[in-house]
Formats: sequence, C-alpha cells, structure tokens
Amino acid sequence: MKIDSGSFVDQLRMLKGVGPIEKTSQGTSGIEGAVGGDNKTSFSDMLVKQYEESNRLGVEAEQAIQRSILGESDNPHETVIAVQKASVSLTLMMGIKERLERAYQEIIRTPI
Repeated sequence: MKIDSGSFVDQLRMLKGVGPIEKTSQGTSGIEGAVGGDNKTSFSDMLVKQYEESNRLGVEAEQAIQRSILGESDNPHETVIAVQKASVSLTLMMGIKERLERAYQEIIRTPI
C-alpha cells in the first residue's frame, strides 16, 4: 500500500509565511541532536520529511505482513513491531493534520 504523495506534498511545499526553525548552539537538547544538518529547517520541509517517513513505515509494515502470511518470516514479533511503528507514525501525522486544520480555522475566524 503506497500512499500517493503528490498532492499533499505539493500543498506542504506551498506553505508561505512560515519561518524556519532555528537551532541554537548553546547547550544540547534532544531536538538539536535529533535534527542535525544545517541550522535552519523550514516547517514545510519538516512536514514533508515526516510524511515520507510515515509512508515508508506503512510500506514496510505491508511488506512485513506479506512476508509473514507467505511464511517467509519466522519471527512474528518483527511484523507486529513494523505494524505498530506504522500505526504510531500515522497517528502522529493525523494529529498534526488536525491541529493544523484547527489553527487554520482559528485564523480564518479571527476578526480583522
């Protein structure tokens, strides 16, 4: 099961007016160690990466299920772990989507 990422990814890339997330060089936090790379990452790029990761985990879970059904995998725990990773990732993406929708609705209802 591969999710067609064309339209959603294109919409995420078209986000305008969202500033980059900056990392400070002072101290070491969990976010700094996890993000890595350059000092600025745009919000839309972060969402696209998370979306692609969620899609990849879903594909891997589907493949693990197929291997398990065909008897190619001897360890059922690997299948369950792959499915749970995909489930958690999808739940996270749905939560982000719902919060973005609520924020958009809040901005639209704001009187000028």
